[in-house]
Amino acid sequence: MTQSKDFFSSKPKQIAKAIAKISHQIFGETQSVEVATIGDEEMVEDIRENLKKFSFKKLRIFNKSINVFFDEKVKKIIDEEKFLEDYKKVDIFLIGFKKGEKVFSRDLILKLLALRRQKPIFLIDGALPGNINPSVSKLSNLFLFDLNDLEQFFSFFNKDIITENQSFLLEDIENNEILNSFFKKLNLNLSQKQIFFDNLNSFLLKEGDVIFKKKIYNFLESFKE
Repeated sequence: MTQSKDFFSSKPKQIAKAIAKISHQIFGETQSVEVATIGDEEMVEDIRENLKKFSFKKLRIFNKSINVFFDEKVKKIIDEEKFLEDYKKVDIFLIGFKKGEKVFSRDLILKLLALRRQKPIFLIDGALPGNINPSVSKLSNLFLFDLNDLEQFFSFFNKDIITENQSFLLEDIENNEILNSFFKKLNLNLSQKQIFFDNLNSFLLKEGDVIFKKKIYNFLESFKE
């Protein structure tokens, strides 16, 4: 039972780290990034507390219930115009209400992107069944993740659970940024990079031959400019 408790208590910390790392890939330095956490879901509150440890420019908090934020009859955010004006500078939205209404619609995100002059938005669905319409993932300059996606992303960079022989390749890839050149050659977007990360991580953790791992490293390094 203790192991299970430790696992769940560590999830918000892991997810917050993943958010910070992905944010850096999308926006650059965190000091220029604004974050908003919206919802009364407990996990969202826990992640928010961990996000405070990072140097984001601003952290906006809305932790009331969904009926204060969203009109379920008309299926729109209450005073949408004010919301758009107040939140147009927010780069990262972590949203999770205990009730699973789709409060972030495709239309709402299109309006936000227009106000931001197509500056990217990083959306995180922090609840089940979720409060973000999945169709928004097809929009340009919009990056949609759920908590499971972020846990998987974290696992790729988590050195604590990987043995020294297993981790040397992952550390070299991250520290030397050889994947950046590899991705640049293939013209991969962030979502495609994430899929590659997940599959590479799963393969490396199963593959025990260190020499073979080094050959993969050499292959990726050949893309360096």
